[in-house]
Amino acid sequence: MSVLRSALLVVFAVAFIGNAARAQTDLTGMWSPVGDRVEENDNPPVGLFAGMPLNHADQLRGATYNPNMFDVAENVCRPYPPDMPFGPAQLRISVEVAPTTQQVVAYHEHFFYHEQEYEIWMDGRPHPPDPALHTWGGFSTGQWEGNSLVFTTTHLKESYILPNGPARSDRATLRTHLARYDNYLTAYVIVYDPAYLAEPYMRPATWVYDPQLVMRPYPCEEATETVVPRGKVPNYLPGRNPTLTDFAAQHAIPPEAALGGAETMYPEFIAKMKMMKLLPRPEKKKE
Repeated sequence: MSVLRSALLVVFAVAFIGNAARAQTDLTGMWSPVGDRVEENDNPPVGLFAGMPLNHADQLRGATYNPNMFDVAENVCRPYPPDMPFGPAQLRISVEVAPTTQQVVAYHEHFFYHEQEYEIWMDGRPHPPDPALHTWGGFSTGQWEGNSLVFTTTHLKESYILPNGPARSDRATLRTHLARYDNYLTAYVIVYDPAYLAEPYMRPATWVYDPQLVMRPYPCEEATETVVPRGKVPNYLPGRNPTLTDFAAQHAIPPEAALGGAETMYPEFIAKMKMMKLLPRPEKKKE
């Protein structure tokens, strides 16, 4: 009986392991974003950095921001960073399988905006050495943790956090958790940046499964959209940005709070805000 019991245990263990391997969530398919975050992602107000753990260097960088910088020819087709497409972008996920072993080699993400492509390598390959080429999409490797696909991205080019001033440096590392719950796909990405962030910064997003979705092409060509001379980057010197505190004044927010920092992420900061001075609200323009 002991031999039979042992054999049954082996069969059960093999079956369990096989089922566990097959139980990894299917993330492939077409996904439509839930909610409308176009305003948040594409047109955030100048001077609104509240809730972002910017260090002093990034606050200064945000203060030099000029919205015209995204209208010059070399920036028109600049892709969103991979920590930002989790917003208004339609998403397609496909899987690459090795023909000889039938093991998953990589997941491929395709976002509608600027037709951005990202690879998540699942075959155990290491990240490149530090001096290796940095790209807009970086280099990602992943593994399953329960029902979540968790992947780490390095070798990113410097880019913005949101297109209103604050930046994320090329030394940043992203840690993304992607999970499916029935017909919903949720993601949150944690940004670690020793150059510009005082603490990690988390960004969430949700999509709904949409098998009928037809993702149109998004061709983009470099074009001059303003009279700014080519090669000139519009910006303001420190202390010279005329619109930096407009949002804070209009919404009765202390300017120190609107400009962000790790403190502004926590509810305890509300008591501190009550002791700060407000700017006078601008008068409404008469029509």
